[in-house]
Amino acid sequence: MPRRCLVVILILFFFCPVLFADQASDQEYINKLYYRNNKLALEVRKRTIDEIRNWSNTDISTTTYSFESYAYSTTGIYTSSLFRSEAKEITEWYIYKGAVTELSDFEFLNLVGDREKVEQISKIEDQKTGFRTIGNITIGLGVAGMIGGAAASTNQSLVMTSALVMVAGFFIDAFNQSPDHYIKPDYAQDKINEYNIDLKRKLNLPLTYE
Repeated sequence: MPRRCLVVILILFFFCPVLFADQASDQEYINKLYYRNNKLALEVRKRTIDEIRNWSNTDISTTTYSFESYAYSTTGIYTSSLFRSEAKEITEWYIYKGAVTELSDFEFLNLVGDREKVEQISKIEDQKTGFRTIGNITIGLGVAGMIGGAAASTNQSLVMTSALVMVAGFFIDAFNQSPDHYIKPDYAQDKINEYNIDLKRKLNLPLTYE
């Protein structure tokens, strides 16, 4: 009986390290897989667009000469135009989680835990939303005034005033659109580095692992 126990102990002694090594290897693979699926990355893209400017002006002048019962008129038409086409390079950047999920500024800031900046840009976005609402209401009032004035055959001043109100609404709406980003790319990159380093440490991965 003692000899059998000794054999079992020897077998366990030789095979347990292999078993634990396999488990450690499996856990390391799981940790690496989790990191690749949750790490953050900033991607920069550049594209070129054609910016076209077209301007034209037409000047019509008429001169009339009168002498007793005779009259003589001359009309001059002058047209000038300008056409300009320019290729413009635009740089855009995006934040990705796991290389597949694109994050908005709010999602990114919540993920990295910057609550102060979340509150800051939330206030700005709420203000812009309020102004856009006012702009949309103004557009609606202008359109309603134009339709109502035209249907009732009222004076042109109401229709013109309504048109100006509608245009003002479009301007209010246009100047309060949300930007692509509320944060700077260098700030985002610093936070991405901090987040990825903390994630590697939690998963016991080398800091050089990518």
